[in-house]
Amino acid sequence: MTYYSDKLATLRFLPENMRLGRKLRVYCDARFKTIGLTLARGQVLLHLQAAAGSLPQSELTALLAVEHPTAIRLFDRLQALGYIARSQGENDRRVNHVMLTETGTALAHQASEINNDIILQVMEGISMQDIDHARQVIALISNNLDNL
Repeated sequence: MTYYSDKLATLRFLPENMRLGRKLRVYCDARFKTIGLTLARGQVLLHLQAAAGSLPQSELTALLAVEHPTAIRLFDRLQALGYIARSQGENDRRVNHVMLTETGTALAHQASEINNDIILQVMEGISMQDIDHARQVIALISNNLDNL
């Protein structure tokens, strides 16, 4: 490759990946809607399921990578739907915990099946060697961002 084509490929890489991320979010949102969830609501349930059904509210908000008011609205809606419950911490009343309800646990299981299906479909035909290499590249990009 020439210098110009190398530079052009480098300049296109992140915007192409950002478009890929948007495309994936749109597809995931459509799939989650088949079980009455938005992608954001599904992510809450999946994070709680991965954490054995309960997380401190602040930790869950950080995992979702959203602002506090956005998370609160999301939690309020999920609680109104009966999918989660919130309670104050036993030792520290300033800490709120978010927990899956029985209904939420069943829905989280459905969301997990959809999530796994999406990942397997999207990654079909990609070798483990390519996946490992892509993970290395992403780790380098992440490290570069951390050092900016």
